Amino acid sequence: MTTPVGLAAEDAAVYGYGLVLARADGSIRAAVRRELAAHRDRRDAAELLWPGSPPAPVGYLAGEDTPASPVLLAIRIESDCCEAWRIELGRASSSETRRFCVDALTAAAVQMARWRTLVPGAPFEALPGFPPPA
Repeated sequence: MTTPVGLAAEDAAVYGYGLVLARADGSIRAAVRRELAAHRDRRDAAELLWPGSPPAPVGYLAGEDTPASPVLLAIRIESDCCEAWRIELGRASSSETRRFCVDALTAAAVQMARWRTLVPGAPFEALPGFPPPA
């Protein structure tokens, strides 16, 4: 059995927001803490949705593609969560799981949009399932 991608994305988001928090200045620290708590709660709820799932791989974005800016890293985290929850939504077999996936996808998309307002000209990644901008 593999770790559901939604659960793995939330686990990675908890780790990733720890990195964001370490780099964050006072202007975004409260928002980062709020999102860290939200992803931790979502991860814990997802563990209840998929009991017995193996642990997700440890770490997040190791390598040269890790954004230096804490806000760009937060955008990347939310984008990755959007993609993972879109995949889980397509696999969902119960109305409870579908509702959870929709709520998680919505939360990640809204937070990604909020972070993007802080970085004019931030690289745009289309929401999963939508074509890239022309």
